[in-house]
Amino acid sequence: MKGTMQNNTVKQSIQMGPKLKRQLKEEFNCTRQTVHMSLTYISNSRLAQSIRKRTKELLLEEAKKIKIAVE
Repeated sequence: MKGTMQNNTVKQSIQMGPKLKRQLKEEFNCTRQTVHMSLTYISNSRLAQSIRKRTKELLLEEAKKIKIAVE
């Protein structure tokens, strides 16, 4: 049945807090919408790719701050 198949793709998104989103906005001198569109893969421009790369760096830095208590 032509044209009746559902598109079962999962929408990809990078989750991060508002503080880091503000930092990205300031670092890249862009709008909040540009950051959002980059993190939700709506945009795939060079700027969006750079924002996602920097996002990964920032999230890895945040992960290093997590302390695990050993009992």
